[in-house]
Amino acid sequence: MNKKIAAIAVAISLAVPTAAFADTTASPKPAASEKAAKQAAAAAYKAELAKWQAVNKAALDAYKAAVADYKAKAAAALAARKAANDAFKTAVTTAKNTYTAAIQAATTAEAKTAALNARKAAVAAATATRDAALKAIAALPAKPSKPVLTAKPVKPAN
Repeated sequence: MNKKIAAIAVAISLAVPTAAFADTTASPKPAASEKAAKQAAAAAYKAELAKWQAVNKAALDAYKAAVADYKAKAAAALAARKAANDAFKTAVTTAKNTYTAAIQAATTAEAKTAALNARKAAVAAATATRDAALKAIAALPAKPSKPVLTAKPVKPAN
């Protein structure tokens, strides 16, 4: 008999709705003031986000311009150094060729000494010209560093 009573109790408890089931009452809708506050917070966030984007874009644009300027100055300095070195090499090669021709044509020791002195003078003049050209090249400015971007504004909670 105890088993029958227990079975009936279980059947009744399953058939009768309990508090474990979902509540059928509607949840309250947010008040108009809450909705307005959320809209104001969203508008403020959008304004801060636009400001953040503008500030960071300006910083990145300035950095890109500085890098382009640095690269242009570096390229100009490199071209100037290359031109000075090429002119030096040409002058030394010309002095060497002139010396070789003079030595082959020289028959006396005085002529050979004069050819050697002329070559040394030509190389010294080329060296002085190259050194002056290299000193005239402007020193490169410091390489621009990447900007520190500001932190992105935090989106308001819904």
